[in-house]
Amino acid sequence: MQHDLPFNERGITFARAGLSAAGQLYPLRDLRGATVKMIPRQKPLPITVSVVGLIAAITGGILGSGPALLLGVMIVVVGYLSWITQDVIYRMYVTVPDGEREVFTTKDEEFAQRVAALVHEAVAAQAAAKASTGPI
Repeated sequence: MQHDLPFNERGITFARAGLSAAGQLYPLRDLRGATVKMIPRQKPLPITVSVVGLIAAITGGILGSGPALLLGVMIVVVGYLSWITQDVIYRMYVTVPDGEREVFTTKDEEFAQRVAALVHEAVAAQAAAKASTGPI
């Protein structure tokens, strides 16, 4: 594990003192573990926009209104584009004595998993060091 420390990438720093992200420091002695959670695409807004557009397009078609039909189709397209351009995001959390804390959010799952693995390795190394020295 020694070769992985210190880690400093994309605003996340992990060294002997602990994990630092967005100005928040989590001391190594307080870290108990780390998890990465996937946050899927949000559905309600794109669906709502598309439904409104579809209603406007159908109403424009029934009433014979070209501008209403065109506006409705454009709104449906905007709803579709807002769906496909959304990214799945990943949030990394650390477990500390008083609960779980969000450390950072990223679109890069591999990066989040790599930082979580560093935390797990450091926690395991710290537990092994405590076990080998015994109580003080």
